[in-house]
Amino acid sequence: MLLYRLKVRRFFFLGVIAASVMPSAPICGQILHATDPRPSFAVASIRPSQPDNNIARKDFRADSFTTEAMTLKQIISYAYGLSFDQELSGGPGWIRTDKFDIEAKPDETETAALSKLSHDDLDEQMRLRVQSLLAERFKLTVSFERKDLPVYKLIVAKGGLRCAKVAAKTPLAALPPPRFHWAALPPPPPPQSYTPPTPAEARILTQTMHIRTQYWPFWMVVTALGHEPELGGRPVIDNTGLEGSYDCEASWSREGSDGQGPSLFTAIQEQMGLKLEPAKGPVEVLLIDHIQPPSGN
Repeated sequence: MLLYRLKVRRFFFLGVIAASVMPSAPICGQILHATDPRPSFAVASIRPSQPDNNIARKDFRADSFTTEAMTLKQIISYAYGLSFDQELSGGPGWIRTDKFDIEAKPDETETAALSKLSHDDLDEQMRLRVQSLLAERFKLTVSFERKDLPVYKLIVAKGGLRCAKVAAKTPLAALPPPRFHWAALPPPPPPQSYTPPTPAEARILTQTMHIRTQYWPFWMVVTALGHEPELGGRPVIDNTGLEGSYDCEASWSREGSDGQGPSLFTAIQEQMGLKLEPAKGPVEVLLIDHIQPPSGN
């Protein structure tokens, strides 16, 4: 039921379970659609965040969904599985600036059912419930359309693929989420004393980027690469035709950093045997038709 969207997007790792997900024609950026009846939370509290809280957080468990200091744009993006700015259109300016703390809970019967789900299916179910919450409390109504937008097409480079195909040894649900590894990254400070790094510190922290994708399904490799800032928010369309799990590895330096490594685009081509080509392609877009400040708790 979930495979079509997991193969498009699962960077966040991503049915009780009356809702189902319907696939559409292959396009980039498929959005989480649900058939009725869509599940909802039994109770929910929504409050403005403290003005001095600048650290956005989200957490979900079988018995709760919570956010801190998240904008409504971020919450909508989570609920509908959006990964790129281009996938969200419309809405007043405050959805990108006003931040909210949310605490929502399903009832006891649903909690018991949700506790039996895999992490991925639980995530999917929470997203659907957040969709309902947005409709109920923010009066959110949306529509969808497809647009030809700037994308990157991922192809096998002329010299051939440099990623080895491997037999996955770990069930997909148990794989760790895709992570990039920084060289010499210091431990984070306590949240209360957190301050963003200075430009000089940021350049040091991003000198060397490294990715290793051993046992990742190839669609997960594509999704992870698609979130790199060098792509400027463009979605990635996989035109490689590769299936299965691959061991890919690459190191590069961020643009504008003090690192001496190659660019992301060069590293992908020379070290992975893949190439990102700028193009235009069909992208599904979520349009905000109506939204308003939340109703009272």
